[in-house]
Amino acid sequence: MAEKEAPAAAVQLPARRSVFEAAPEEDLLYSMSADGKRKYMHPVVRKGRYWKIRRALAYSLFALFFALPLIPVGGFPAVFLDLASRRFHIFGATFNPTDNLLLAAFGLGIIVTVFFVGSTFGRMWCGYACPQTVYLEFLFRPIEALFEGGPVKQKRLNAAPWDLRKAGTKAAKWAAWAVVALAMSLTFVAYFVGFSHLLWNLVLDPLSMRGTLFTVAAVTALILFDFGWFRDQMCTIACPYGRLQNVMADKDTILVAYDDKRGDPKAKEKDRLPDRVYGDCIDCKSCVASCPTGTDIRRGLQPECIGSAQCIDACDDVMRRIGLPIGLVKYTSEREQAGEVRRIIRPRTIVYLVILAIAWGTLAALLLTRGDAQIEIVRNGREPYRILPDGGVANQQRLRITNQLREEQKFTVEVLSPRGTSLVVSESPVVVEADKVVTVDIVTTVAQGVFHDGQVPVRYLIRSDRGFRKEADFLLLGPYGEEGEEKRDERHEQKGGKH
Repeated sequence: MAEKEAPAAAVQLPARRSVFEAAPEEDLLYSMSADGKRKYMHPVVRKGRYWKIRRALAYSLFALFFALPLIPVGGFPAVFLDLASRRFHIFGATFNPTDNLLLAAFGLGIIVTVFFVGSTFGRMWCGYACPQTVYLEFLFRPIEALFEGGPVKQKRLNAAPWDLRKAGTKAAKWAAWAVVALAMSLTFVAYFVGFSHLLWNLVLDPLSMRGTLFTVAAVTALILFDFGWFRDQMCTIACPYGRLQNVMADKDTILVAYDDKRGDPKAKEKDRLPDRVYGDCIDCKSCVASCPTGTDIRRGLQPECIGSAQCIDACDDVMRRIGLPIGLVKYTSEREQAGEVRRIIRPRTIVYLVILAIAWGTLAALLLTRGDAQIEIVRNGREPYRILPDGGVANQQRLRITNQLREEQKFTVEVLSPRGTSLVVSESPVVVEADKVVTVDIVTTVAQGVFHDGQVPVRYLIRSDRGFRKEADFLLLGPYGEEGEEKRDERHEQKGGKH
């Protein structure tokens, strides 16, 4: 009986209480304990080689974000998304709502780039360039450490009862965060209204910008909520990119991984026996303590891992301290983990690169061949055409001219064909200021005899005093005529229609 009872005794829970008694550890989110309460992350910063690269990139992104609405390029900020006039000014180029092909090429390029980066580099975007990681790890957490100290002191302060010291420390930290969030919010809004316009009106007439003030306040509150409280949960719960990564990744995708063949079996240095063979992992959990999302990389590839490489820097420090080679945790791929050679060029990447070349190449070609103006002719009026007393057929239209130069242009319109066509323009010449759009009414009149099946093509010539020249075709509508009426009746009879 004793032999049969031994296995049952072996599976009994340990006497020491653990947060994982209610559920196995591998079934839990790292940010949640077994009883459903949130575990706040206080990662230990390991200033290794990858951290230094991330810091340099983060500071560059900070400078870029705050500078772009301030640097003038071609009379506008470097990036100015002018929603009021429905025009985007990006590095000297102006994009209008009619730039459909440009928008399509840009959108396709962005989507395919996301898939290419995700398939090739895994979560490195999350760890190195995502605004959530960049601002949290290199701006908000450092401010928190400035007021509360390192991770151990932060935990001790959070567990302490509320008193004047704790309240003052927390208030000072949140006040500093609020100033930073306000600066970020103002910069974000400046991308859409311009910094000079924003600050000038806020100082002189703030009540005239109630909508802008509400937007600034709302964005500031969202930033504080995200970086002050929600934090790592944005990456592990809310952001869909980590879940999408499972679709984009393959065996050759770069990932952060633990070398279990080298590291296992794990054992702490004090628990190692001289007559047993152990792996290089000393189970210090420095990799876990340094991870912004609390991921234990030793369990394998997980959606909570954001590829920050903090675990690599932490493990390398430990390996150097105990005199072992670095790389127990490293950038690798599933194929390399299996002992094979990682394939950089593979069918998936070739397809992505071809589509990227088409998308971005098309965008570049469209930008380089962009004309000095855009012309659009549309129908106007309730009736498709009107028969005049002299027998002519008049069509009402609207001519929309977009000036894409940095200087004023004067446009004239004339008809090239068919012969005998008359044109009336509500304004001639049409004066269009730099980067502006002007719409004028035109009336085109042709004789009834030129219509075929109730239609006739007409060709216009639009020219400007700056050398712009474009021919535009348009289809005028009119009566069928006697011969046209007979043909139309025959078609209706064949289809069983009524006339």
